[in-house]
Amino acid sequence: VGHPLSASTISVMDRPEVMLGCVALAVSAAAIVQSLDHRRRRHDQILLTLLQGRRNDSSTSRAQEDDGTPRSVAGPVAGFTMEEAREHALQGASDAKSRTPNEVLLELQRGNARFWMGAAQRPEKSAFERRSLILSQYPSVAVLGCSDSRVPVEIVFDQGLGDLFVIRVAGNALSLSTNASLQYAIHHLKVKVVVVMGHEGCGAIKAAQLDEETIKKEPADLAKALLGIKSGLDEKRLSCIHDPRAHDREAVVTNVTNQVKQLAKDPSLMDLVNNDELTIVGGFYEISSGIVDFFHQISVPGSPRVASRKRGSQWR
Repeated sequence: VGHPLSASTISVMDRPEVMLGCVALAVSAAAIVQSLDHRRRRHDQILLTLLQGRRNDSSTSRAQEDDGTPRSVAGPVAGFTMEEAREHALQGASDAKSRTPNEVLLELQRGNARFWMGAAQRPEKSAFERRSLILSQYPSVAVLGCSDSRVPVEIVFDQGLGDLFVIRVAGNALSLSTNASLQYAIHHLKVKVVVVMGHEGCGAIKAAQLDEETIKKEPADLAKALLGIKSGLDEKRLSCIHDPRAHDREAVVTNVTNQVKQLAKDPSLMDLVNNDELTIVGGFYEISSGIVDFFHQISVPGSPRVASRKRGSQWR
């Protein structure tokens, strides 16, 4: 007596509804891929058209060849030259230079607001824009942040390629290399805002509050870095704060404030501040909410205050 066929032995060809479903799925996938490719090509074509329109002072919406025929864009890379990319880079540098420190800081706050509200734009560069970045960079902000994997600076501020000059080191502490990096960003890249940003739950700040004997058991370079952070903490005052979360925040804020004050001792930076060419500010990133609070802002007297500061603070 034969056994009935199991469901697994039935050919797909015997199930026309399965075949139709597979065909429909394949057609839908192909349509989605085609749509995405079309959108990318259209994006690059618009960028190229805008650039050529600005260069030729033309009011038309499409670039044209000498004989008047429309110029085509074959793909995401073809259709523009390095000269056009160079012009795009120069325009970007000019736009960055024209902004005031206060405008730059406000835009940074808007980016963070988009991030913690779940409306981040995640700005990405097209092939054309990436090619323009080969030639130069023109960030408006330099950030001294922590190496902690939970604090990706560009994501926190919803910024893209070329927008931020970022230095990350454990405890966002000033040292020979981090200070030199900031000096390069300020004096050569002409950034308008310097942010020293600490964060909630910083392991380096917690470790720096251990007793010196314990710290000295760490590898030599690590111990030296932690002792450097420790020297800037007011541990006597911090010992009066018993709530763990409040204590954590105040320790991080104290460390950031100390780094900002160290930067303010540089006469060349203060000259830029007084000429309204630079703002230096501290920040605290709350991992749990995604919000960055700004504080201890050092900017030209009389400029709008984006960050709060303690009454009676002296900057110089």
